[in-house]
Amino acid sequence: MTEPGMGATLRERTRRAVQAELLAAGQALFVERGYEDVTVDEIAAVVGMSKRSFFRYFGSKEALILGKFDKQGEDFAAALAKRPLDEQPWVALRRMFDPVVTYMTDEDSRRSALEVNRVIQSSEALRAGYLERMERAQRLIAIELERREAERGSGATALQLAAVVAAAFAALSTANRFAESHGVPLSTALDDAISAISGGEFA
Repeated sequence: MTEPGMGATLRERTRRAVQAELLAAGQALFVERGYEDVTVDEIAAVVGMSKRSFFRYFGSKEALILGKFDKQGEDFAAALAKRPLDEQPWVALRRMFDPVVTYMTDEDSRRSALEVNRVIQSSEALRAGYLERMERAQRLIAIELERREAERGSGATALQLAAVVAAAFAALSTANRFAESHGVPLSTALDDAISAISGGEFA
């Protein structure tokens, strides 16, 4: 007899597999023809399903591309919450980005991420949706960092910590572009970028 939890786990694995298949199909079409010119019907047809079935996995074409960013703020904030309290903010934020570095170190994952980014940059609507999600992520992280610093008794203000989080994301973005264009490891580029802006009170 199957244990109750096992069936749910299998269903979730199946759901993730179908979502990954739809995402791969969508990405290929978006790269080939452009985001705006591809329909949900066409994406669904590639994997042999109906438009109605597509909406069981994604609420919209935008969600297909941007869905993975919806929980990113929660995931980052949770990772930050697990960092030791004796870590300075910049150190904790840098370590918070470790899963991103690991993901981008894998060649297949890196290639997929670059394709997704090109698709996002090609569409005004997607760029706006992406920026909205990143702003939400930064707010969640700033709230967690504020909690940590209050517990540490650092005296840092909410404005200061929000600025630190924004700068950390800017460092990640800059390091990612530099690593790609100069052929250096993202971990090295990110360490250097964080180091360049982490002087003073938060060093």
